[in-house]
Amino acid sequence: MSRPLPLFVDTGGLYAAFDEDDVNHEQANAVFDGMEAGEYGPVFTSRYVLSEFATLMLYQIGHTAAVEALSTVRQSQTFNILPVGKATFDAACEEFERFDDQQISFVDQTSAVLAREHEIEHLFAFDSDLSTMGFERVPVDTEA
Repeated sequence: MSRPLPLFVDTGGLYAAFDEDDVNHEQANAVFDGMEAGEYGPVFTSRYVLSEFATLMLYQIGHTAAVEALSTVRQSQTFNILPVGKATFDAACEEFERFDDQQISFVDQTSAVLAREHEIEHLFAFDSDLSTMGFERVPVDTEA
């Protein structure tokens, strides 16, 4: 068996896993199954991602679903939830400013900085912004 792949989980990956009507729901479930099977690890996300995720769940599905989904992730033994300290925040601000020809969200910029700080090359995401910043997206860029 090969070594588990370190993985940073973005908002889109989380949302697709928790919204059964999302177009990427089946792919997201397959990635979550891979996490449970030990294909990925350690698995990271951030407080900023969880903030964005809870807000998206609230607006798209409702308060109860948002609270339950957030609680599930927070209580999971799988996820390492990273804080965003001053140095990380400052680096994300610089990256946000540098990518002036792209509309890449501040949360995605923060995720990219955190991933680099933790030497993570693969992000569980469906939007192309993270590929633009040089990461491989699971499952999109890693499918055979």
